[in-house]
Amino acid sequence: CATGSMSGWDWLSRRQKQVLLRRTYNFTGDPKDSICVQAKFKPIVYKNHTLEKTFTYRNMSSTEVIKDTVIQPWPVAKFFLHFYAVNDTTKGARGNALFNYVNSSLIYSAFGYHLPKPEWLFAYCDDECAVLKVLSKDPVETDSAKCELWVSMKISEKPHIHKWNEDHPCVRYFSTACYTQYSTEVYD
Repeated sequence: CATGSMSGWDWLSRRQKQVLLRRTYNFTGDPKDSICVQAKFKPIVYKNHTLEKTFTYRNMSSTEVIKDTVIQPWPVAKFFLHFYAVNDTTKGARGNALFNYVNSSLIYSAFGYHLPKPEWLFAYCDDECAVLKVLSKDPVETDSAKCELWVSMKISEKPHIHKWNEDHPCVRYFSTACYTQYSTEVYD
């Protein structure tokens, strides 16, 4: 990533929870249709820069309920995430290729999961956060880069929202490298 401190592979393959705080786009009719997007379970990591990761989110417009209850489930999907080194000039501190490009294939989804499958380029990451450029195609094409600001923490923790202000290096990078005029707060 931009800091050179770790790659996207290193960041996402850790046994931590990742939470999407902000994004520069909206792909549903209402921003409340996809809030609290997170990957809150530890990944299953393979040796070939591939891992299994489960994503979930809250859809406030959903009318789906678990049979014989009033419980509204969170949409959920599990993906194989495949990491690649983007090019030979992307090297870490030790000269190793940085695996910062991700594409994915769906393993399964349930409860009305409708978010696009992950296709990202990690643009910045450190121990606490990452800025991802979204490469996946969708019907709403824009000329500006679509980005997401993700944060990482222990699986049992929640993100401390007050910490993620404009003074944080990750938020500064997100604000300068991405078109943030219409930035959407995703974690509520």
